Amino acid sequence: MTTPKNSMELVGTTVLVFTIQTSISNGSTIAPLAIGAILMSIVFAGGPISGAHYNPAVSFAVTLRSGGLMSWAEMTAYWIAQIVGGFIGAMIGGFISPTSVVVSMGSDATMAQAIVSEVVYTFVLCLVVLCVATNSKVENNHYYGLAIGLVVLAGAITVGPISGGAFNPAVAIGLSVAGGFANFGYSVAVSVANLVGGAIAAALFRVVLPEEFGLARGGTVGETTPFNT
Repeated sequence: MTTPKNSMELVGTTVLVFTIQTSISNGSTIAPLAIGAILMSIVFAGGPISGAHYNPAVSFAVTLRSGGLMSWAEMTAYWIAQIVGGFIGAMIGGFISPTSVVVSMGSDATMAQAIVSEVVYTFVLCLVVLCVATNSKVENNHYYGLAIGLVVLAGAITVGPISGGAFNPAVAIGLSVAGGFANFGYSVAVSVANLVGGAIAAALFRVVLPEEFGLARGGTVGETTPFNT
């Protein structure tokens, strides 16, 4: 079912993956900056509508977080929108770019190093999202988009050369499918690592902010902290 929230997730993920595909394909040396900047912008744009997840791992973490923010059915609808958006963004980016890119492991990295890198930075990303966008102690803050975008920027610079720096199943799967299922096995492994990182973030959030649980707040994250409507 098409809803404003699902539509926003599709459009936002499309824009994100389009930027990733195009900036990397064109050989930009500051691609991480472009990716982090566009993520900040679309998070601020979509936050009041859908919560601006644009990432199945984030939606997974928000669902596991509990507190009535997101149901499993809502999460599934978000996942579909995000993965479709990732594919569309990769296709459009591949059309206007000289080459198509896929998430790939660094030439000097091992699989274990790449997977751990993806788990770690997806964990950091999801924990930051939970702490700045679902924490009542920072309700109505105006820095949530900046914090989220900066994590992706830092991760792309830090471990991008090791794992490919996806931190997002919609990025990994979208780029792979648009590229004719290129490196698909690795993209699936990365996606699983991303979901593991999201689950760990949700678990830690429960430990450090136990008072957030048991509150029947209702709606998805886009209708609560800090995006009150």
